[in-house]
Amino acid sequence: MISQCSTRAPSSGLSARFLVRAFSSSATASAGHSKWQNIRHDKAKNDAKKAREAYSLATRIQASVKTGGVDGNAQLATLMEKARKLNVTKKIVENAIKRGTGELSVDEGSADVAYEFVGPGGAAFIIEARTDNKNRTVGSVKHAMSKFSASMSPCQYLFERKGTVIFEPLSSTETIDDVLEVAIDVGAEDVEVFDDVDDEYGGEMLFRVITDAQDVFAVSNSLSEKGYKLRDSKTGFLPVADNVVEVPSDHEKSYGKAMELLDEVSEITNIYTNVKVKR
Repeated sequence: MISQCSTRAPSSGLSARFLVRAFSSSATASAGHSKWQNIRHDKAKNDAKKAREAYSLATRIQASVKTGGVDGNAQLATLMEKARKLNVTKKIVENAIKRGTGELSVDEGSADVAYEFVGPGGAAFIIEARTDNKNRTVGSVKHAMSKFSASMSPCQYLFERKGTVIFEPLSSTETIDDVLEVAIDVGAEDVEVFDDVDDEYGGEMLFRVITDAQDVFAVSNSLSEKGYKLRDSKTGFLPVADNVVEVPSDHEKSYGKAMELLDEVSEITNIYTNVKVKR
């Protein structure tokens, strides 16, 4: 999951690939081989993405259960619905719940790691991963970020750790002013119309409240009790407003390549960046 100035994944901005059929039989065979390579590459990329989404949800489910238990947990209900839509297996979800309740021990062979990078134009990244081989993972991440000429450098000071809750309006006539009153009532810090730039939530009009990281569970439950349908609830890094940047035009292609390579690293669970989303 790549988060740009919010918590949403960026479009790579890469040009489409075209398979050109040549007239000679040897060229056709080569094209067929290239097509097969592309299919294998795309499958590997999709498999990595699915593994990353499943693990990310599992860790969030585990944390939610540990914090608020199973019963009456609005955040957990939201995460379970997301898991269902993403076809996360029943075993992964059940084991995550059991780890949260303590029925199942946490995997001692894996560790949570975070890497910080800074690239051209002040573009900053916090990349979180869960891995059983730190050397392999950091090597893969460094390789990807090198395409963007980004190097490891502390940048967490450019971000704030916050909670975010995305939810549907109660009706089509509900306005941001209406929700502002609700946000104040439940203890949120800010509220905004959520710009679903990547169509992650079907392009519907949604609202998003920003909370202190420690308050996201309580705010999620309060919104649910008021009748709002939650679409997501989580904690993560949001860039400080004054530190939001755009990728320099002469580095847009290399930025897209780096993001594409990161998308293939299955151990990565979250990517946060201060790069502004371009529509």
